[in-house]
Amino acid sequence: MRSLLLALLLLASPAVAQNAPSPTQAAPAEAHALTADDLRVWFDGMMPWLLARGDLAGAVVSVVKDGQVLFARGYGYADVEKRTPVDPATTLFRIGSISKLFTWTSVMQQVEQGKLDLDKDINSYLDFKIPDAFGKPITLRNIMTHTAGFEEASKDLFPPNTSMLMPLGDYMKTHIPARAYPPGEVISYSNYGAGLAAYIVERISGKQFDDYVEQEIYARAGMTQATFRQPLPEKLQPFMSKGYRVASGKPFPFEVVGAAPVGAMSASGTDMAKFMIAHLNAFRGVADKPLLKQETVARMYTVNKPLAPGFIGMALGFYQEDRNGKRIVGHGGNMPVFHSDLHLLPDDNVGLFVSFNTTGVGDVTGPFRLALLREFLDRYYPAPLPDEPTLPTAAEHARVVAGYYSNSRAGVAGWTRLMQIMRPSQLSVNPDNTISFSAVTAFGGSAKKWREVAPFVWREVNGRSRVAVLRDEAGAPTILADDDGLPVYVYLHSSFATGPNALPLIQAAIAVLLVAALSWPVNALVRRHYGGTLRLEGRDLLLYRAARVACIVSLLFAAGWWAVLNHAFGINFMLSDSAWFFWIVRLIGVIGLAGTALLLWRAATTWRDARFGWWGRISNSVIALAALVIIWASFAYNLLSTGLQY
Repeated sequence: MRSLLLALLLLASPAVAQNAPSPTQAAPAEAHALTADDLRVWFDGMMPWLLARGDLAGAVVSVVKDGQVLFARGYGYADVEKRTPVDPATTLFRIGSISKLFTWTSVMQQVEQGKLDLDKDINSYLDFKIPDAFGKPITLRNIMTHTAGFEEASKDLFPPNTSMLMPLGDYMKTHIPARAYPPGEVISYSNYGAGLAAYIVERISGKQFDDYVEQEIYARAGMTQATFRQPLPEKLQPFMSKGYRVASGKPFPFEVVGAAPVGAMSASGTDMAKFMIAHLNAFRGVADKPLLKQETVARMYTVNKPLAPGFIGMALGFYQEDRNGKRIVGHGGNMPVFHSDLHLLPDDNVGLFVSFNTTGVGDVTGPFRLALLREFLDRYYPAPLPDEPTLPTAAEHARVVAGYYSNSRAGVAGWTRLMQIMRPSQLSVNPDNTISFSAVTAFGGSAKKWREVAPFVWREVNGRSRVAVLRDEAGAPTILADDDGLPVYVYLHSSFATGPNALPLIQAAIAVLLVAALSWPVNALVRRHYGGTLRLEGRDLLLYRAARVACIVSLLFAAGWWAVLNHAFGINFMLSDSAWFFWIVRLIGVIGLAGTALLLWRAATTWRDARFGWWGRISNSVIALAALVIIWASFAYNLLSTGLQY
């Protein structure tokens, strides 16, 4: 309890966190008994404080053990204005991507029946074709382990209302993302892949996905307070919790998901407990109406794709989250304002579900959910910290892997690649030869330290988590993996375009073009004030004016993409309706190509024209190079691509 409160205090006080120990450093001396009374004391002590400190409206928690609901309780409000309390049995929460567990379960039901093969080309199950790439087909196993290789895609994922929804098949056919990686090689979480799996279930079963889940999963698990349907069925609408950015603000509109099977499910805390019990009972072979055969569930809980050798990874649809010597599988779910986690300890017949209806101050629900699982394990399943010596190669290997890395869950072939320059993560070497990685920090945001305990594997100092760096045949770093978070992506060693130096170069180019463009009206005003004239005429005057227009065009192109980067998730740039904006910006970019060619030609001619002094030659050359940088960026980040998938 004290260590969890420390984590919460760190969240509230970043300045203190710099010198505070990680909340996972010390485990309780002995395990608490996992009982309803102990859970009540524990949760009742922390949840009200968290809701108040994080400006959260409400939450629900359910814990199951040995086929029974051990604990289920609501905290705070489902409706702040009406002061409607959260009821664990009836209040509906949007569970986000935990919905995918129902998709994966339905896939495995069809596998059991011999209607689907995890290792067969998915195109054989579709009425459209996923384009070939990398010379390898995508399989359902790839999709369930998030190794299909699709780039990150967000278009139409969160439409503003249900009137914009389309049938699942139509969505899949019109939103095919680009292929970023060869199938089976790189873990990169894909919502599209999950939607594709659900569509395959629709086609093979002959049932709409909503109907299928209700008949084959809800009915078997005894779930009555759950649905994928959008809008909600009339009988469930009164029970839907409102969602909030912060509890002190206005409620957020009902969160709509464009492809329902990837994250549209609404459920109560006790219905999610029933789902956990159904899965765990199937795993133990004791269910009356089993969701799946015992051997099938065992396959689902077995890692198919580790992040790195010996690390956690992706099971079939479930994340592996092993800790404290316990096998753990689960899934998280993040909507714009609802945030949830589900964890199963299959060998202990235990499950934990938590959901918040608010994002909270500083996105507090994210780190709190991570702390909650770890403190749950330390309280009820404590284990000593690993005790491994630091290798003598620590300094040498740290220098080899130091540098910048980019998240694999990113845009690669589309314009969303541009977002990578906003968030490169640095692996740095500390004076004591430990390493720190900016993407993996302590709860308060301070840097963690990692010491090398195996070749190119680092253990968190006074902690349990690890970092591994994979290298190519030449010994150069390629992939960084960590088991501090969820195994749904890795980090790829950055190129110049995705590293830290590209953005300053682009910013410098924009500054040069801005000065050049502003010099045109400024010089005109100065001449007018002093009664002077521009001593250019004919072709020289035309070229002067055309060069300034070319600078303005390049600036407009950059401004358009700046607007996308800064407002993409705020003004519906992620909707199909925004296509017009992208076409306009790209048209400006094409005009900019011609303008850059003009600037380069003009710069070259100044070096052969005796009328230009050194200042004129250098300034024109710098302007031309600045425009060339913008053109380089347009190709490096696919900004002129005609594709509209993103």
